[in-house]
Amino acid sequence: MWDDEASLYRCWYEGFYDCFGGRKGRFQRSRIHYAESEDGINWVKPALGKHVVDGHDGTNTVIDLSPDEAVSCTTVLLDPIETDPSRRFKALYAHRPGKGLCMMVLADGIDWTPYEENPVFEQWDDDVEVLTYDRLDKKHVLWGRCGGYPGRSQHPDFDAWFAPVWPGRPEGIWGTRRRIYRLEGEDCFSWSDAKLMFDPGDKDNLDDGLYGFVPRRTGELHLGTMTVLHQVDDTLDLYLYRSRDGLEWNRMLEHRPLIPRSGPGSFDEFGVETPNQSLVVGDEVRIYYGGMNVYHDWWLGMANDGIDMPEARDRSLSQNGHHLGLATLRLDGYVSLDATVGEGWVETKPVFSTGRRLYINGRCRPGGYIRVEVMDSWNNVWNDYSCDKCQAFTGDSVHHHVAWSERDTVGEIPGSVKLRFHLLNAELYGFQFAESW
Repeated sequence: MWDDEASLYRCWYEGFYDCFGGRKGRFQRSRIHYAESEDGINWVKPALGKHVVDGHDGTNTVIDLSPDEAVSCTTVLLDPIETDPSRRFKALYAHRPGKGLCMMVLADGIDWTPYEENPVFEQWDDDVEVLTYDRLDKKHVLWGRCGGYPGRSQHPDFDAWFAPVWPGRPEGIWGTRRRIYRLEGEDCFSWSDAKLMFDPGDKDNLDDGLYGFVPRRTGELHLGTMTVLHQVDDTLDLYLYRSRDGLEWNRMLEHRPLIPRSGPGSFDEFGVETPNQSLVVGDEVRIYYGGMNVYHDWWLGMANDGIDMPEARDRSLSQNGHHLGLATLRLDGYVSLDATVGEGWVETKPVFSTGRRLYINGRCRPGGYIRVEVMDSWNNVWNDYSCDKCQAFTGDSVHHHVAWSERDTVGEIPGSVKLRFHLLNAELYGFQFAESW
């Protein structure tokens, strides 16, 4: 995340040192570490001296409850509405073993204090949770896999990580169909009941589990990234979702990952996932993500399960298997409407102009252009706003001001308008009415 007060990018990450003791059945043994950066590219792991690890006191460890307990799967929020300086940062985490969802608060990101009334949610045994704040709805929202640990019950009415099994739904077999719940609260200390939001269905592959979900606002629109576990291949991919209300979601880009995994030998060959909201830096969207060059969990001593892979036989091969990566997009560059060598056009529904000027986010290839005409709700072109009078855009800009031969504003047009975009060898990412950029 970016911290304005410290003028730093800040990162907290989990380091496993005895994950499941080599086999599932023991709680995860891990510590939380800290790194920071001035530019988000070059990172420093400061020697904080807070905890001695393996005889070393100059570590970047900020939380260590070893050997009998662990803070696991931590999600950190820089709370924009907190008025108490000592609680600027809030961290929710699964307290191992079996103590539910707990919270720590801190002022500086370094010195963590457990919340005195932990746990904040008892029915929680998750390994992926994401804490966010919605600035428009003015709510804290938590996404995760609540309920009992997988496999304890398969009754259809039981809240658990995995989809239950009953005669009409045999695909929900244990271990394949993770699902995601949503909780909301006015603060981070009390939460609503968990509501099931994502349940694998007929639009998902049979082996796909919904692993973790991260929403963010783009204007009034909700976008989200969903990490999906392909359990047969034991790999992870990241997909893009959209919503108008933050409750009903649809996957975009069909089944194409938002960030494709790289080729053999790469740091993210077998997995791409993120628990972080993307950051807007100037005209760029940054998505920090975890890349894996080991399979999702075959390294957890799966040789006894018949998995004949080097990392399943020798867990030490996974010690350098998880990495921090960065993917970038142009501002609002998630999707575009494209035209190639033949001119195409696309028409909006009636919209109200909320600003005097029209800006477009677009990119033109050699010989390409984007022109815009403005119409009323019945497709009658307004005088001076026709396509032939529009000054063609032929470049690459995230905020090009559209102008016509005699006009450069649209605010004087009464009521709602429709826009018709004409494109040739061009990509249109979005448009916006504004007073200025």
